Amino acid sequence: MATSTSERGFRPASRLSEIRPSPIRAIFDKAAELEADGEKVYHFEIGRPDFDTPATVKESAITALNRGDVHYGPNAGTLDLRSAIADDLAQRRLLHYEADGEVLVTIGANEAVFLAIMAFCDPGDEVIIPVPAWAHYRECVRLAGATPIPVELDAEDNYNLDVEAIAAHVTSATRMVVICTPNNPSGTVVGEDELNMLNDVLKGTDALLLSDEIYADLIYGDAVHHSPAALPDLRDRTLSIGGFAKAFAMDGWRLGWLAGPRELITPALRVRQFTTVCPPAFLQPAAATALRSAREEAEGMRAEFERRRNVGLELLTGIPGVHVTRPDGAFYLYLTYDPAIAEPADELALRLLSEDNVAVIPGTAFDPEGGTYALRISYACHVDDLREGLTRITHALTTKQGETNR
Repeated sequence: MATSTSERGFRPASRLSEIRPSPIRAIFDKAAELEADGEKVYHFEIGRPDFDTPATVKESAITALNRGDVHYGPNAGTLDLRSAIADDLAQRRLLHYEADGEVLVTIGANEAVFLAIMAFCDPGDEVIIPVPAWAHYRECVRLAGATPIPVELDAEDNYNLDVEAIAAHVTSATRMVVICTPNNPSGTVVGEDELNMLNDVLKGTDALLLSDEIYADLIYGDAVHHSPAALPDLRDRTLSIGGFAKAFAMDGWRLGWLAGPRELITPALRVRQFTTVCPPAFLQPAAATALRSAREEAEGMRAEFERRRNVGLELLTGIPGVHVTRPDGAFYLYLTYDPAIAEPADELALRLLSEDNVAVIPGTAFDPEGGTYALRISYACHVDDLREGLTRITHALTTKQGETNR
């Protein structure tokens, strides 16, 4: 009889003991099971555009494959793609980086977060994360052996960055502050005044600023995106993250970037050399094409996301006991609700999926303590599906658990 791995003493590394499996992927997998059984599912769970990648981008990848771009490339990514990223950052965000040494092409923005945290965070270090926030930050900090320090933001203030609250958590152990603008899940955009205040807080400290700007091209109305590194006093301590997934519908291509001063990028590159080594060669010319030649298509997608945002706000605003954040960017609606009208979000999300075929993410995925009665809804789906799915969510929030729902 074979001996089990537990009897033989095999065990996961202790650093995994506090790592929580992704609630987003758990809901996604359950939704996929329903679809496999022939069910129609309303997908509000995954942050991916429902559009196809622009044709010129796909053609560029095909051309690269046909000419034999199938081998290892530079650890940092091709110089051509790094140059395209540097040029785009300079033109659109007033960020000035040298393509050679200050830009690193990553396997999606996910890897950029991982590389930055692994390169600079040690056991005993603290990383301040305003919440609600994407869980990836928290879990990467734990993988590095450091301690995530959540700072609760106020739903009534539209989850605007609370610099005073951040300042109250800065200690000699603070190694990094993480911001995401526009934010996932709230869609809130960090303003220039807030960045100046944050600069004042970080002066005289050794804390780095990790600025996730993956949604920077998805801005609505009169909102304006401000990159922290565009402020001269913040540039030297800021690592900027971006990518192709959201603006160009290239989530499956798994390409992004990490940009910053050479002394910050070099340690991140060292981590990359002993993990993923380099990005896929034939995808990189296509990514450069996206930045140089697909902005018109990207603007068309952005405009449609803004239209869907407005539809979503119209449908969800005014429900008794429900508060919906008005997003200025990204493609999410983040709502909180009175505990009197529905069960906790982890349970409500499962009920919505099992009874209504609507896949949403519970707020605990973004804020384990404060997100118990919150949901994130992605409106990166066809507007007809958006209307129907939100109608079902509204019905669930106005029908007590246990009553006939449909």
